[in-house]
Amino acid sequence: MRSYELTLVVDPDLASEKQKRQLEKIKKIITSLKGEVKRTNEWGKKELAYPIKKKNLGHYFLWEIKLPEKSLNELSSKIKMEEGIMRYLLVKMEERSSA
Repeated sequence: MRSYELTLVVDPDLASEKQKRQLEKIKKIITSLKGEVKRTNEWGKKELAYPIKKKNLGHYFLWEIKLPEKSLNELSSKIKMEEGIMRYLLVKMEERSSA
């Protein structure tokens, strides 16, 4: 399994409870693909560089996840289907040397 950073931009107009359900659903998708969420970090609401779906704000989350490489495409396609997710970015983290 490899380590990845998953940045999510969630619709800021979602109610807090609905937002939590949305994030839990994505965590369940990751675990169903034999992955795990190692760390989560909520950045809060930030202004977007350009409007997305006529919105100027987004609620940002940064997750550190571990996932098998073969599951990347499936994770991407499932995140794209989620209505509350405005944008996402999945980046492979570099392996840290123990030197």
